[in-house]
Amino acid sequence: MSRLVSFAVLIGILVVIVVLFYQVMAVFLLPLFMAALLGVVFQPLYRWTLERFWKNRYAAAGVTTFLVLVVVLAPAGLVITMAAKQSIDVMERVQATDVAGKAKKLRQDLDLDIPNKIELHQFEAVLKNWRGQQSLGAIPLVTADQVGILEGRLDRLSSASENNPAAQPPSEEGLRTALQALRVATGQTLQQDDAVRKVDLEFRQYRRAYLGGSLKGWMKELANPSEDELRAAVLRATSSAGSPLLSLGGDTLAVLAKMLIGIIITVASLFFFLAEGEKMVNAVVRLSPLEEKYVRELVEEFVRVCRAVVTATLLSAVVQGLLAGLGFYFAGLHNSAALLMLLTMVFAMVPFTGAATVWVPVCLYLYFVEGHLTSAIGLAVYGTAVVSAADNFIKPMVLHGQSNLHPLLALLSVLGGIQALGPIGIVVGPMVVVFLQTTLKILQRELLSIDRVAAAAGVPLGPTTVTPPPPDPMPPASPPTKPSGKGKKA
Repeated sequence: MSRLVSFAVLIGILVVIVVLFYQVMAVFLLPLFMAALLGVVFQPLYRWTLERFWKNRYAAAGVTTFLVLVVVLAPAGLVITMAAKQSIDVMERVQATDVAGKAKKLRQDLDLDIPNKIELHQFEAVLKNWRGQQSLGAIPLVTADQVGILEGRLDRLSSASENNPAAQPPSEEGLRTALQALRVATGQTLQQDDAVRKVDLEFRQYRRAYLGGSLKGWMKELANPSEDELRAAVLRATSSAGSPLLSLGGDTLAVLAKMLIGIIITVASLFFFLAEGEKMVNAVVRLSPLEEKYVRELVEEFVRVCRAVVTATLLSAVVQGLLAGLGFYFAGLHNSAALLMLLTMVFAMVPFTGAATVWVPVCLYLYFVEGHLTSAIGLAVYGTAVVSAADNFIKPMVLHGQSNLHPLLALLSVLGGIQALGPIGIVVGPMVVVFLQTTLKILQRELLSIDRVAAAAGVPLGPTTVTPPPPDPMPPASPPTKPSGKGKKA
């Protein structure tokens, strides 16, 4: 009994220490994981270096860590420098471009322009004011002058629609009749309230026809926001972006210090993972309650998944960059195609936005700065259907080939991991699925082993049913005896 109590207390102490250890190390989990990932990926380079440094593990680890920094940081710094220079040139050209005029021309080319939209918005603003008064239970304050102004706006809207040969002029009879009825009902409480509702209803129908129907009207309204909507959008954008920027400005030193500490921990951890990785694995094997073969199987799966994910990510980024480079070249960006291709390769590794981070601004640049509508639309279609879509095919196929994950399961594990854990989910998502598969296989082998041992020992493996003995056979019936004559009287 005392031994059982001692074991329970030991387990409790272990749980408390594990919780405290997690709280202490939680801040460094991401740098440690990145270091482990880099250590797995660059393990062949470390072994190659180890052979040339006379089996000196620490010297080989130091050289490998330095080479990793050069391989990762040097290209990134070069691309960022070139991109910054190119961005400055683009911004100077954008500032010298009439963006508003380009946007208006784009609406006209796509038949999304609203003729005399100011009159339409002001007409709607008056009716919106009246509806607001009605919603509060009040009678709208309508004067004959206001009705006259609305009739004048209707005349100008009708004239604009008649002068537009591409649009069919909407019928204005219902709205004009409702306005005349409102003029007559001005000053009469009940009649005026009903007349306002009638004008509002007729204006909605007229507006729908004026804009070309419900769907096209929605598209035109989206492409032609009013000044109030623009101010509201700008306010939302500045309020949502202002707080993080202010926070970043106030905590710049803390953010930079945190990033620097993370980089230092990653580099130091990478060095020790390379130099003493085998010792660490052996220590885990000794301390783990699992059998050694199972621990090493899980470690092998970790290594295999890390390499598969990195290979899939890099291959997908390279393919997307090459495809995007072709698109940029044929779109007319001959001088910038190489730089944009490199930028696409870098940003293709960013979750969610991916390659669209590059080709979407390029499409906007082609139209608003260069004025090439056809090239902009063609590049947008090509970027959506080919460049960005390639990621959804390459990653699952590579993961399926190197980690034996089904392509659909590989795609879902990557997307689910990103949604749950952020960018690091690209690696953790497939790893969780593979670990689950491996653990289930280990459990299956253990159960089969238990069954084989039990069968060899003659122990029944399942519930047994006791068969009752057959009933005793009935004895054969004796033939009937004839009565004797001794008892008869004469």
